[in-house]
Amino acid sequence: MKCETSSFIFLLCGMLCLTSCSTNMFDPEVYEKVIVESFPIDNIDEHHTWNLTKSYKTVVTPNPATSDGIKIVRILSGNPYKETNVEILAEDTVVKQGEPVMLFYHAPEYRTSFYANIVTVKGQDILKAFTSDESSIDFAQGAEVGQGKINPMTYQTYTYLYEDDYPKPGDWDFNDLVLRIQKLPGLQKNSIRLRVTLAAVGTKKQMAAAIRLIGYNYDDIESVTIEEGRTFDGSFDQRRVFIEDADLLLRGRNNEAVINLFEDAHYALSPRLNSQDRGGGTVRMFYNTSRNPDGTNSLQIAPKSLTYVIKFRNPRILQNFTLETLDPFAMEDFNSGKWEVHLGPYKEAQVMYDLGDNETASINRMVWALKIPSGDFKYPIEKQSLGLYKNGVLTGAYMMMDHSYGQWIADHTSSIDWFLYPTVGLVY
Repeated sequence: MKCETSSFIFLLCGMLCLTSCSTNMFDPEVYEKVIVESFPIDNIDEHHTWNLTKSYKTVVTPNPATSDGIKIVRILSGNPYKETNVEILAEDTVVKQGEPVMLFYHAPEYRTSFYANIVTVKGQDILKAFTSDESSIDFAQGAEVGQGKINPMTYQTYTYLYEDDYPKPGDWDFNDLVLRIQKLPGLQKNSIRLRVTLAAVGTKKQMAAAIRLIGYNYDDIESVTIEEGRTFDGSFDQRRVFIEDADLLLRGRNNEAVINLFEDAHYALSPRLNSQDRGGGTVRMFYNTSRNPDGTNSLQIAPKSLTYVIKFRNPRILQNFTLETLDPFAMEDFNSGKWEVHLGPYKEAQVMYDLGDNETASINRMVWALKIPSGDFKYPIEKQSLGLYKNGVLTGAYMMMDHSYGQWIADHTSSIDWFLYPTVGLVY
């Protein structure tokens, strides 16, 4: 958060002590007024879910006219023989030849067509196109045997964006913390793998992060390890503020399974301590949010990625595990308290901290975190809002008419593909 509003001073005067009072932290009416005035969009659709994806359950019958056995069944976002950047949305191995395979997955709401893909034992890819309205795909009818070289495919990846000053107004560039998470197939039936990338840090505050596994308890997990044999925190030896326990698997307040990512985003991306700081604090700069970094306040640095391996005690509970199962959340401080910054649908969650009635910010419809179903989403650079929509005028990093962030906020059924149309020069 790099900007302040004068009206927020009035809000602060109305605050009550977070640590010693049991009453609400804010005067709700004052707080709501300040938040609404600061938000860059005039109106928010009262039915908004802040969700850009749809869920699917597709049954694939892999019985093509081939003598080869079937090894893998997939759902793809496109035709890898003709297109680049095709994503694998779902995948499963075939146990019995010819038996239908049920696949659960999510895809961007704007997408209306997919490809079912079977891979034979000999490595041949066979495709069949289908629309988003079809739920049963039979390869005995109209399968297409691929010709030529297949283009490389990637597994589905989401981008997660966070503001750093919840519950007070942000500058709404949504680049204070940027994560990308990719779901990879497990090497065992009872495991899944998550490739987590820390892409950018656009704040000077310390921020931590973790992932809640929605619908899974701490006791459902057998173990959590990292393939690379190291953690984001590495040799972090400073006082832990947000995540006291350095274990990879954490127990949430309601016995929820929580994956520990890092205690300090700056240190995780660039593990440097300030030699001029008597306390030896972490060097805090804007990482990967400026197109012209000055080397003092901003810097371009390689994103950091790690692969988390999560083993479950019962493999049967993994059938419908998708990226939508994840609630990656950030942690930051405000008014001497620790706050969790969750995605819109889970804004009121209190996974690690019990805020009680102080969580008055949950009464409004604004969000401080967004989930984008794209692995290469271009987030705004410093001092650029994700999108503004005031008095009918669109501006910001995503402002193309009929494909804008602002119009999507005002009407959740419109501009559902807005994240594909960045404004040149305003994104990283």
